[in-house]
Amino acid sequence: VIGGSLTLFAFRAPAVSSKGTFSLFSREMFLLFNNILLVIAALTVLVGTLFPLLADAFSLGKYSVGPPYFNSVFVPIMLLLILFQGLGPLLRWKQTRTDQVKQILKFTVPVTAVLLLLFIVLYQRGFNAVTITAFATAAWLLAGMIFDIGDKIGHSSNKVTGLKRLRLSYYGMHLAHIGLITSAIGIGIVSGFNEELDIRMEPGDQVVVQDYRFDFSGSTKVKGPNFTADEGTVNVYQDDVLLTQLKPQKRHYHSQMGNTMTEAAIDATLGRDLFVAMGEPLEQGAWAMRIQYKPFIRLIWLGAIFMALGGLLAILDRRYR
Repeated sequence: VIGGSLTLFAFRAPAVSSKGTFSLFSREMFLLFNNILLVIAALTVLVGTLFPLLADAFSLGKYSVGPPYFNSVFVPIMLLLILFQGLGPLLRWKQTRTDQVKQILKFTVPVTAVLLLLFIVLYQRGFNAVTITAFATAAWLLAGMIFDIGDKIGHSSNKVTGLKRLRLSYYGMHLAHIGLITSAIGIGIVSGFNEELDIRMEPGDQVVVQDYRFDFSGSTKVKGPNFTADEGTVNVYQDDVLLTQLKPQKRHYHSQMGNTMTEAAIDATLGRDLFVAMGEPLEQGAWAMRIQYKPFIRLIWLGAIFMALGGLLAILDRRYR
């Protein structure tokens, strides 16, 4: 992919060359910052994913790269990226005067504070630094969008007509930013309020996580097309009403004897995911069970869909056809 891109650029370089200059506070510079941060973010994921495999292949030892690495490296990069994304589209091409930057900040900073307070009021739970930071970045992006749209249609006599005149790529940009806002809120809520419990459960045992009661009825042997499995039955109640029945499995595949796979059971809604997985079998029909409650985790994937649709809208703009 990189080789193809560089080859294409080499052929097209004379046509796309530009000798223009731009200042530090300009849309070009902030787009450059965004691109650099996206490349760095991609490299951190690539290194974290491939390093254990390369180390094992070259007999350098066994390494495991987990959440601590990504949280310490990837999260700060994304926070900087969102900071630039919230301000970049509001700047002028080539150069933005200092008084224009001050005017932007006079609007966006107070609106960000108000939106952050609104998020906190709407989601009345205990908060931590991760949740507040995620909500603040979402509020910052949303405040920038409000300012930008107001600036674009501010000189139109009719606001609806002004909105109709905006290009499809412009709406694509903001839809992608809405996706980033949605994902940021989802990440903040999941990071702050995710609950995970590893517990030993015998048939008849029950445990309460959040407002949900998980009753373990035991396990049975089941056969699949190419595996046999121990299948657990977990009834989930909310306010003493049966909400769902989850059936996690511990599978033993015929084609890979000795290899055991865990098949988690998930009950998903937009507001939360309930997750049950079976660990190792214990004595007296008991199992090591992992139970998780993940609030609003679907917002992360919904945000990704919005980002993809935003890119599609931008491509469909008549300027690119």
